[in-house]
Amino acid sequence: MTTWKWVLSAGLLSALLILPDRAGAIGYGDYTPRPMGLGGAYTGLARGVESLYWNPANLALSGSPRVSVPLSIGFGVVAENNSIGVSDYNKYNGTFIDTGDKQDILDKIDRGGMEFTEEFGPVLPLFDGASFPLPGGWHGAASLALEQGAQGSIPKDMFDLLLYGNEFAQDRVAQGKSPEYDVAEWDGSGWAYGVFSFGAARPWKPAALAPWFSEFAVGGTLKFIGGGYAEVLRSDGGVTTRVAGTQVDAYAITRVGGGTGYGLDVGVAGVTRDSTTTVSLALLNFFDRVSWGSKFGIDARDDSFFVRAQNLTVLSFTGKDDVSQVLDNPRDAQGDVIFRQRIGNGTFSRSLPAMLRLGAARQMRRNLTVVANYDQAFSSGVGLSTTPRLAAGMEYRLVRWFPFRCGVSVGGRAGLSSSLGIAFGPLGHGPVRLCLLETSVVNRGGLLPGVSKGIGFSTNIFRLGITAD
Repeated sequence: MTTWKWVLSAGLLSALLILPDRAGAIGYGDYTPRPMGLGGAYTGLARGVESLYWNPANLALSGSPRVSVPLSIGFGVVAENNSIGVSDYNKYNGTFIDTGDKQDILDKIDRGGMEFTEEFGPVLPLFDGASFPLPGGWHGAASLALEQGAQGSIPKDMFDLLLYGNEFAQDRVAQGKSPEYDVAEWDGSGWAYGVFSFGAARPWKPAALAPWFSEFAVGGTLKFIGGGYAEVLRSDGGVTTRVAGTQVDAYAITRVGGGTGYGLDVGVAGVTRDSTTTVSLALLNFFDRVSWGSKFGIDARDDSFFVRAQNLTVLSFTGKDDVSQVLDNPRDAQGDVIFRQRIGNGTFSRSLPAMLRLGAARQMRRNLTVVANYDQAFSSGVGLSTTPRLAAGMEYRLVRWFPFRCGVSVGGRAGLSSSLGIAFGPLGHGPVRLCLLETSVVNRGGLLPGVSKGIGFSTNIFRLGITAD
């Protein structure tokens, strides 16, 4: 395999091929088929159990069933990064790349490195939850979600090393570069949660809102969270090559723990007097805390990982059985090389990123609905960015059982994106509704596949709903 193939393969496999879960980061709902097909502009449309992920107040709006048990089997997959796209792979595939091509590839990678995020989680029966009536005119819903993900970055100098080879320090300085390859800055975090959500909402319309809204509701969701979390607290160091030999000095400080916690979402929603438009406003993770320690069989600990070597040359490896024999790392009593040392075991806490969601959905005609969304996360983490996101979409039913969906969004983690989706359904009669092959695709980081830096896919092989109004 040529050098450029190694580079693109490393980028695409490490930072493109990533899997999202059914509910996105901490139950934000973006990766189920219908929201994905609408570009993530779903806050105004969510009803029933889905309201838990978008705005719990929607539970008390018309169109939200009093009793529902949705059952689904499906999966989602998304691939994205901030640097390399499919067009780059197609451009250089099967060709010889010269110095200009190498520099073009390197220039596409941000100074801070190639950033990536991955999330994964299946859509399985009974995980969708249920909605039900509560005393006092309240509407309730509960759901259990499993969520896993990771985010981080690959240092830019790692790609420089792969493309140009190991250059002497004086040659790098002459090119205006640092004498050291900074290949150790692998910052990031990983998480795996189970999230049980219980939400409740009820109609409530202040007199001041009566001229504008025929319906108005308030609601909240309480989330109980348990799982594991790991992060790189800091990392640095790299590789420096001089005539006398190569020096390696790199380290990373990591933290891991298991924990439990809670989160609270609150929201309001209303339907206009003409019953054509829904306006929905929610604050997710309005109040939350997760404490991490030694729980669920996870040993809470801080560790230092490190690699050290001085003046390595080709002759340094002569007669050695493995690379560890040429390193300057300390050794234990048995003579084995030490790469990791425990430096702490304390507990720590993390807040989940709070997010403001404002959405609207308008029924333009019997078979046409348009939607819009504004999302603003107030801190970064678990796959979220503080960059605000705007999204818009439409759902047009060619016939009653065949909806076509499309959407576009800008900002957020992925930047400019576009999406398409279809479904076969709902089919059925009375309280039973069946939807087959509900499927959506999204170009992330670009409007068209050829220029985007990622692609997403989500499908429900089937979705069965049992409802009673």
